[in-house]
Amino acid sequence: MNCVGAPLVLMEKQTLSVRYANANAAILFGRGLEGFGGCSVEELVGQEATLMLGQIWSVAPVGVPGEPFLIRAQVQGQERILMVQVTKVAVEGEILRLFTFLDAPPQGSVTLAGWQENVISLLNWLPFGFEISGTDDQIQFANSTFKALFGYTQDEISNIEDWWRLAYPDPDYREFARTQWYESIAAARAENREMTPFDLDVATASGETRTIQFRHRTIGNFNVNMYIDVTRERSYARELKVLADTDPLTGAMNRRRFFEEADRIHAECQKSGASATFLMLDIDHFKTINDRYGHGVGDAVLVEFTRRCRDVLRPEDRFGRMGGEEFAVVLCRPDDASVHAIAERLRQVVGSEPFIIDTDTLKVTVSVGGAICEGTESVGSAISRADNGLYDAKKSGRDRVILR
Repeated sequence: MNCVGAPLVLMEKQTLSVRYANANAAILFGRGLEGFGGCSVEELVGQEATLMLGQIWSVAPVGVPGEPFLIRAQVQGQERILMVQVTKVAVEGEILRLFTFLDAPPQGSVTLAGWQENVISLLNWLPFGFEISGTDDQIQFANSTFKALFGYTQDEISNIEDWWRLAYPDPDYREFARTQWYESIAAARAENREMTPFDLDVATASGETRTIQFRHRTIGNFNVNMYIDVTRERSYARELKVLADTDPLTGAMNRRRFFEEADRIHAECQKSGASATFLMLDIDHFKTINDRYGHGVGDAVLVEFTRRCRDVLRPEDRFGRMGGEEFAVVLCRPDDASVHAIAERLRQVVGSEPFIIDTDTLKVTVSVGGAICEGTESVGSAISRADNGLYDAKKSGRDRVILR
């Protein structure tokens, strides 16, 4: 782009208010040089052209002109097609933007400008963030949804390292995200295909974290990136999973999920040489509680019982409701003594203090049966032995622990 004698306007980086304009700019925009002081770019080229200028991200190094592009501007009340080039310049340590405007573009530029406007309007209409960058990941263009999604301006993300720093403030997660990004792109380029989509949690300018699905395709010398906000969908999926895996009254694992976890922990214990332990718990005389106080109080007892048991267990232990007043625990413990100790703690935490339900004070106890899974014994076999221990505890007077 030949800029000799071209109108030049020097602007503040973020506000895009005029700091300086040359004589040719004064002629183009019909202002005396003193008339530029502090005016905005919108006053010079109109609102639509200003929006267009905001869509094109100038990523060239300081002092190097960016790629030229066309805008349909309103200049002195008339529509004119201008070719624009933006250069970041340093003045006394301050970064400013130098706009070079070239009037009377080559033949056919009016049609080209119309196509450019239509394409950008289409990209802005897309319901996901759309970005074009160079192969060095420096942004060339970002649609309006990208800016609405993340909230960062082109001044805040002047280079790719700014993106990594702002979008992933936690250093460990940043390294994970960076590795995922570059390895996925490398695999896609090696096979000349679209990158396999993946999700990352991204910090936005507002401080909100959004779950974004990343999609990418390298086309020629450009990267085409799409950013789809799946925060709500992933949240719904997690909620549905919780509902599918959880007993709705107590919040404990339901029977199906408990057995899945039991199989997993059993397999992990076998690999490490440890032993999976199963405990079966049954609230003593629960039917009497329901009959005397009503099912509402019975439900409250189940909820409080679950809370007390969970407080005793470790995060890696699993606690599930098998049905009614019967519950189960799966854990890794090295020997009979430690297994008996945790079973006793469960029994004591339930029976040591009465349950206060509304105005009722209830003495609640629990019987516990347990079994350590031996060698290649199956989960079903170990749970059956724990059930036998529970039956013996009930038969022997309740409120006790028996390991089988």
